[in-house]
Amino acid sequence: LSNGTETTLLAGAASTLHDLIYIMGANTSGAAVQVDVRSGTAGSIVLTLEVPSGGTAGVALPVPIPQHEAAQAWTIGMADVTGTTVYISALFSKEV
Repeated sequence: LSNGTETTLLAGAASTLHDLIYIMGANTSGAAVQVDVRSGTAGSIVLTLEVPSGGTAGVALPVPIPQHEAAQAWTIGMADVTGTTVYISALFSKEV
């Protein structure tokens, strides 16, 4: 992430639900940022990750955050903060 545009973290797949298990963010800037995670483009925020300046933050969830609609993308977004780049990694499970 490097601007205020909502970005796809995991593309949706037909008839498939993906549940969020783990997410980590690394911030390269001198300002802390909030990263919002959504289970569907322009959907409700399901998790906000506060990533400190020049640091990392993440969460390994004891109970996954379920995706409620199949074929939806998981997305992330943050405010448009000049000179800020946040690298995000995540782990999902596929419901069968």
